[in-house]
Amino acid sequence: MRSLIAAVVVTFASLVAAPAFAAPPQGNAPAKTQRAEGDKAGKHFPMPAAEFKSHVDKRMAKARARMEERVAKMSPAEAKEARAKFDAVAANVNTEVAKAVADGTVTQEEAKAVRAANPHHGKHARHGKKGGAKK
Repeated sequence: MRSLIAAVVVTFASLVAAPAFAAPPQGNAPAKTQRAEGDKAGKHFPMPAAEFKSHVDKRMAKARARMEERVAKMSPAEAKEARAKFDAVAANVNTEVAKAVADGTVTQEEAKAVRAANPHHGKHARHGKKGGAKK
């Protein structure tokens, strides 16, 4: 009797588990992500200087827009101080960008130097916006 029960359990378990091991249909196969293929940065660098500068300019414009939304709720003195801090960081980033694009291509190390020039880069992911601790 035990062997009959064991055989039934194994049969049902294999029926449930078999679809999990089946390959997805070729037409609906999910796209490979860069992380699945290996080092993400290796796919992008070296990068043409114009493309890199446009990426940085877009990010700085987006950051400026977010900053302006926040300072709209502040007193004029606090808003002036926040804008001054933002402009100082933007100047540091722009200096590093100028160094990085001087030769026409941007390497991964040069991009890391640009990223390091912004002390606030990536803070939102740890502090509330994308899966971090909520305030």
